[in-house]
Amino acid sequence: MRAFWILSGSEIGILVFLYAGKFARYVGKLAGNFSDSETAILISVYAEKFALYAGSFARKFSDSISVSDLAGQPVLGTFGAGASVVSLYLLSKARTGAPSLLDWACGAFALLIAAIGSAYCSITLFGLYLIIRDRNDLYTKAAGAVVLAVSINAVWAPLIFAKLSFLFLNIDARVVGWLLSYVVAGASSDGTMVTTPSGHDVIINSGCASFHNLSLASLCWVTLTMLHRPYWIRADLFVGLGALLIQFALNMWRLVMVCMNPPMYQFWHEGLGKDIFSAVATASAIIFVQLWLSRPDPTVPVEVSRSLERG
Repeated sequence: MRAFWILSGSEIGILVFLYAGKFARYVGKLAGNFSDSETAILISVYAEKFALYAGSFARKFSDSISVSDLAGQPVLGTFGAGASVVSLYLLSKARTGAPSLLDWACGAFALLIAAIGSAYCSITLFGLYLIIRDRNDLYTKAAGAVVLAVSINAVWAPLIFAKLSFLFLNIDARVVGWLLSYVVAGASSDGTMVTTPSGHDVIINSGCASFHNLSLASLCWVTLTMLHRPYWIRADLFVGLGALLIQFALNMWRLVMVCMNPPMYQFWHEGLGKDIFSAVATASAIIFVQLWLSRPDPTVPVEVSRSLERG
């Protein structure tokens, strides 16, 4: 038996615990948006039961996901699922060999932690284990990098945002108020509120924060880069920063549109514009990173070349 089956089975098990609770909470919140019909009530009840079976992870982090952020959750979930598949693919190309006692112990321990309700710690520790398991195997390290990116996107980024949202939302409001003043005379910001002379005042809440787009862009960057080649080069850092800046600029542009007047608010916040922005932001992250990766690779370092040849 190859160690791949032990490691991949452990990762899949952890991801089931990780996303089951989040999905159940998402369905429960979505049902809350409907009328108090019998169907909506049943959906909420069964979603809540499923969340309980999934463990305490969902309850711990559900407070960091607001109802207004539901539109972006499917996109983040899709990217997270895609990245998980990529990590398994990279792991299948690794020189895992026969499973060691440490592989068995790590897999069992990770699943145990996930089963008792700490999937957020389990997936992080598992990603770190893949990185340090075999320092000479680039594909195992690449799989670990993608797993860590998934854990950051699904767990630690929402937690950090929940703790520091007051700071991120103030930054967003200040930048939007400054940009809007060039379009609407007299526009300004006060805390997390953007004000205009016409009385069209908008409060920037967690669902509109740029932080979520930055988390999506970073996951896209790590996943596509590791899928293209299982090692990093110095220029990749600038590509990642570029992807983050593009996402930040796109979200600022959307928020400026939202704060201009009520019709623009209805279109870009409540109507079709919300979906257009989500599609454009997602596509821009993918295209920007992929355009860089499609360029001819620079000279591969000698140690990297030898590692790939051994693989």
